Amino acid sequence: MMTYESAREAQILQSMWSTSTNRPLENTLFIILDPNGRPLTRGTRSPRWLYADAHAMADGLNRVATQYRSKLSPQNLPVVASVRLAVNVAACDKKPLVVVVSDYGQERRAMETKLAPLAWRDDLIGEMTYASGGRNDLNTLQRQTINRGYLFVLPNEFGSQGTVVAQLYPTASSTDLERMMAWTISQYNPQYLDHREHIRQGREAGIGWQSAIPVTDPHGPKDRPRSYGPNGR
Repeated sequence: MMTYESAREAQILQSMWSTSTNRPLENTLFIILDPNGRPLTRGTRSPRWLYADAHAMADGLNRVATQYRSKLSPQNLPVVASVRLAVNVAACDKKPLVVVVSDYGQERRAMETKLAPLAWRDDLIGEMTYASGGRNDLNTLQRQTINRGYLFVLPNEFGSQGTVVAQLYPTASSTDLERMMAWTISQYNPQYLDHREHIRQGREAGIGWQSAIPVTDPHGPKDRPRSYGPNGR
């Protein structure tokens, strides 16, 4: 879920974060849910409140996972809520992205279904970000020339724009998609900066992010509007 990017999701996050409705929603939330969405742990700001270190967290997650094993493979493409937000998330995560584009919902869903098995495959899971939308949702993308199909995108440093580096039509085969995903991943070489330097460069470039709802994190920076900042983070 994307904190401060959906009022509806914010309500869900608030219910998981605290029993107090007066407590402000913070930027991050860690909680483990079962497949039916029921909490298995209490909501905290960070896994550090529940686990001593990474090894303890891995052991804990493995224990939970063994209780919910399924032979079914995921059928849904894990898309971010919008193309604009997906470009930003991809930049934050230092990942390229694939955008499924069509003005026809049925065609989009069919393309998503074709792409989903690759997105969840062991060697590709977590390697890309995904989004889905129509032609009017592509204003943050450059060099896009088709209005139906798959767009393979490299985000810029601050997640304000993405450059389309490859395109495939809706009829593309799974083999074509796999090949283009691998190629796009190989082409992405993001810059790594420490947090302060990243913010400094963003301010100098006039880069900002306006969240969908007000940022209420009491631990956020106090010297600037909380809705402003590179990558919205």
